[in-house]
Amino acid sequence: MATLHSKIEQYVGRKVDFIHEVMIHSESGKEPYIGSWNVEGKPKPTDEQLKALESKAAEVDAQNALNYLRTIRDKKLTETDWVVIKEKEEGGTVKNFADWKEYRQKLRDITNTYKSLEDVKWPTAPSE
Repeated sequence: MATLHSKIEQYVGRKVDFIHEVMIHSESGKEPYIGSWNVEGKPKPTDEQLKALESKAAEVDAQNALNYLRTIRDKKLTETDWVVIKEKEEGGTVKNFADWKEYRQKLRDITNTYKSLEDVKWPTAPSE
């Protein structure tokens, strides 16, 4: 199910300022709703208009989730760059380099295996 934010941005056709243009309210146990609408030149959408945007907005949400997953993966790869640098500069002094190489490959494969951050089973880094 797509977020209300994504549906609104699909409806408007651009990124929306969710502080000045649109305020979304959320009450405990209820669906979020549009509290205020100040988008110039665009009337507040009806529930039917927002429902019609579900599929495209869900695609955007899925892509955003995958991008976030990549960001976390890239950070984890960056944190292990020292292993590759040390191995190259010192000519094979990393005793468990094969384990590190396998770990880094598993990180690179994360986005082929998982499409949701909630489902990811992160590999365990080798001990130093």
